[in-house]
Amino acid sequence: MKLNSILLIVSLIGLIGCVTETNDDIAPPGAPAFSGEGYRPIYLSTEEFRQVSTEAPQALRKPGKIYVRGNYLFINELGKGIHLINNTNPAAPQKVSFIKIPGNVDIAVKGNLMYADNTRDFVVLNIADPTNVKVVKRIENAFPAQSYPPYRTIYFECVDESKGVVVGWEKVKMNRPKCYR
Repeated sequence: MKLNSILLIVSLIGLIGCVTETNDDIAPPGAPAFSGEGYRPIYLSTEEFRQVSTEAPQALRKPGKIYVRGNYLFINELGKGIHLINNTNPAAPQKVSFIKIPGNVDIAVKGNLMYADNTRDFVVLNIADPTNVKVVKRIENAFPAQSYPPYRTIYFECVDESKGVVVGWEKVKMNRPKCYR
């Protein structure tokens, strides 16, 4: 009886030693096969992401919400800021400037004030003179830190807060990352 128990234990140990699968070979349940591309966070320092500024007009690449105020259009550029366009002549709109707001995704306008997210912060901008926009209030850390991309069923590089604040994500070729959503 004792000999049978010892043989059973030795056999089990031998079988376990034959398993070659590692954690790197196991995808999360329901996850698609890794394609060789994933999302990498884009980092800025706290000082950099809090620099809201007016710059020269830029090309529209990933437009979001549009607001109309008088003859001006405010068009959100996802993750970057706001395009200001003079629409006095709708047949020939004129680009006026770009309001750089790193990490910006959403905007709202009421009267002479524009409300926007600035990565983790909430900012209020005075747009009474749309060519000279000013920050009138900032609420720091009003929003949670981004720890994953705004997409689902994707692989991505895990966030490393020692590198800064995440202001966006870029799709790149990479070795299989450890994070999945």
